[in-house]
Amino acid sequence: MRVAVIVDDLDPSRRRRSFWEEQLSELRDVEYDLVSLLQKMEERKFFDVYSYDVVIFNWCLLDGALMFASDRVQDVVAFYDDHFVEFVRKGGVLIMEDQPKRWRPEQKAYDLLLHGDVRVIPRDAQIFASKVLVNERLRKHPLVQHLPPVLHSSYRHSPDESWFPLDSTSHKSIRELHPTKAYAGAFQAWKSDWLPLLYTEDKAKPVMLVKVDGLGVWCVTTMFLASANISDLVERLVLGAQRHCVEIHNFHERQRRVRMWGFVRVVAVLAVVASAVVFCLGRVGLLVEAPYGNTIAGNIVLSLLITAALSLMTLLGKYLWNTLGLALNR
Repeated sequence: MRVAVIVDDLDPSRRRRSFWEEQLSELRDVEYDLVSLLQKMEERKFFDVYSYDVVIFNWCLLDGALMFASDRVQDVVAFYDDHFVEFVRKGGVLIMEDQPKRWRPEQKAYDLLLHGDVRVIPRDAQIFASKVLVNERLRKHPLVQHLPPVLHSSYRHSPDESWFPLDSTSHKSIRELHPTKAYAGAFQAWKSDWLPLLYTEDKAKPVMLVKVDGLGVWCVTTMFLASANISDLVERLVLGAQRHCVEIHNFHERQRRVRMWGFVRVVAVLAVVASAVVFCLGRVGLLVEAPYGNTIAGNIVLSLLITAALSLMTLLGKYLWNTLGLALNR
């Protein structure tokens, strides 16, 4: 299996650190190349994405940072966007690590290839943690089905080890690095064909979305996959997405059918409720004219009926809300 890790620069002293070398070197049957799109461009050489099985975008590669010429990398990726899309459709796997600007996900970085498919949370707060949770609803997804429900970062380097070349970034960014983090930021919206597999530690928002496209798989994250050193997850994404491609596609197709029937159930229940309300309103006159209508026993019965109706509506509301959430893939 051939893997391309796209980085800022091939010179380690000039690039933001890539932790993928130590991760991929531990995987059998994997050959990997570090690729600089800028160097390819300057050498007037086409980046033949089709010669790889898996393509990984290193963290921050597309954040637009001028210091690392990331603004120019954005232009190159935007130019190559149709090739990356075709690469996935022909059976490739594309994995995107977190693309943050000052540790907050940068929307433009994701839009370069996904064109509005996903939206990251606003940049007004830094959200991070050293663990992520597997989405229980999608626990049988081939990429996470054998993983524990909680995944912890296992950062293996010294806390003061730099992720940046000397004097290349601000003290504020270094203070907010938090190297043991598993993610920074999360997604707030996504189209229904994306499945949210991993969530923030408070279960509020997803940090990994997966979609099938043609014969291949997209995996976009706000996670620092390689540095967090969650080796089982890395192995499943790099090797499992290829080896279990058929199972992944079948799972996504089943989820599509589940969402479709979820919408059908919501519409059917609402139609039944609407019909029942119309019927009851038509019978109100009979209730008012009932012999016991103004008695103590009649008031008790009426109160019980109202209480039962409210309870039923509460349960029905919860059912509809849960079903609608399932249909909307939330």
